[in-house]
Amino acid sequence: MRRISFFVLPLFFFCAACSTDFELEAEWRDIPIVYGMLTFSDTAHYIRLEKAFLPDGGDARDVAQIADSLYYGDHVSVQLQNLRTGNTVTLQKVDGALEGYPREDGPFATQPNYLYKVKAGPAGILPGDGMKLIINRGDNLPEVTAETKMLEAITLPTNGPVSPIRFGPYGNSTTLRWFAGPSAKVFDLRLIIHYRESNAAPPQDFESKELEWVLTQELERPNPTGEQQSYAINNEALYIFIKNSLPVDPNAIRVLDFIDFKVSAAGQELVDLLDIIRINAGITSSQSIPKYTNISEGLGIFSSRVSALRPNLTLDGVALDTLRLGIHTKNLNFQ
Repeated sequence: MRRISFFVLPLFFFCAACSTDFELEAEWRDIPIVYGMLTFSDTAHYIRLEKAFLPDGGDARDVAQIADSLYYGDHVSVQLQNLRTGNTVTLQKVDGALEGYPREDGPFATQPNYLYKVKAGPAGILPGDGMKLIINRGDNLPEVTAETKMLEAITLPTNGPVSPIRFGPYGNSTTLRWFAGPSAKVFDLRLIIHYRESNAAPPQDFESKELEWVLTQELERPNPTGEQQSYAINNEALYIFIKNSLPVDPNAIRVLDFIDFKVSAAGQELVDLLDIIRINAGITSSQSIPKYTNISEGLGIFSSRVSALRPNLTLDGVALDTLRLGIHTKNLNFQ
């Protein structure tokens, strides 16, 4: 079952401290709350639209559990307009839980989990397209609009790094490389380490497991003027991460199989959000982070993202020996 969180935005991966939670307690007025992150390669595109609330004398925590207080009625229209082609499509209101996107437990009602959906074919979105979100709430209220540019595809070259990877000497570093179009402004880099584990006693039935090493969640474009980007990681850091992630178990036998390199990127809107957080997170700041929004008549974010995966990277003999015998991981019983 797939899960997606719309209200707490880890920069879809970027910044664990960032959030699109908005203060809901205010004098009553119609305040739409919008979250949309489009990816050109998705088979369908989803927009979350909710509304701020607080009845007189009410408790927002109680009201948040009432679905009718979160969502607009069926009179609301949500559209996407392709600024390159002029094509405009109307999104259908669906229950995300029935689409394979249940809402995670939290302060808000989980059922239903209304989203607005359009399939990729009718939307006709291509890399580099400008996209406009148009929400009509009726009741003579102004349109809610936002614009973003679709990110281009990320390409991962075979030499960034070469497989098998020479994650050997602790003092050396390994460089990760990728190509990204000019609209990609901030990156999330991860290594997904696939290994097997078994009890030492017969029969040795191995169970496939994985560790996800988050290298960085908010790397602003290292090479602002060119498409090739790079990021160097210290070799020793890999073994320290594995040491800190796995318990010492004399009854366990472990085998490292391969590593995936995953790059995700987001557009300028996420950079703007990060800048606001950084400016207001210093020791001399008020620690009160201003609300960020690129929505014309409400709060939220409408942007684009893209990801790429280079799978099945292996380690060379020196790196495997270091995993088995090195000072950080020698007690983890890697074979």
